[in-house]
Amino acid sequence: MAMPNFGDMMKQIQQAGEKMQDVQKQLEKIVAYGEAGGGMVKASVSGKQKVLSLTIDPDIMDDPEMVQDLVLAAVNNALDEAAKLAQEEISRATGGMMNPADILKNLNLGK
Repeated sequence: MAMPNFGDMMKQIQQAGEKMQDVQKQLEKIVAYGEAGGGMVKASVSGKQKVLSLTIDPDIMDDPEMVQDLVLAAVNNALDEAAKLAQEEISRATGGMMNPADILKNLNLGK
């Protein structure tokens, strides 16, 4: 039985680390959007799952419960879209050689 080439293994590990760094940089550039209530509440989040902005139509401010529900829905929609875009970016960056869900977990972005 042939032993794996240690040099080749180290090279592959180094390449994987470089790809992870590239993915991190690309995730910082991704912006995803979500909305709820027909656009009464809009949210944007980064590919690293950080809320960037939140816009609430002032006409709905007299109903705090509805505002809370719509904010949650808009932010969750944006986060779902960001996760989808991040998985696409990971697949593109790694040529499908790495599982996007595993990478997101390693980046502390997975569910």
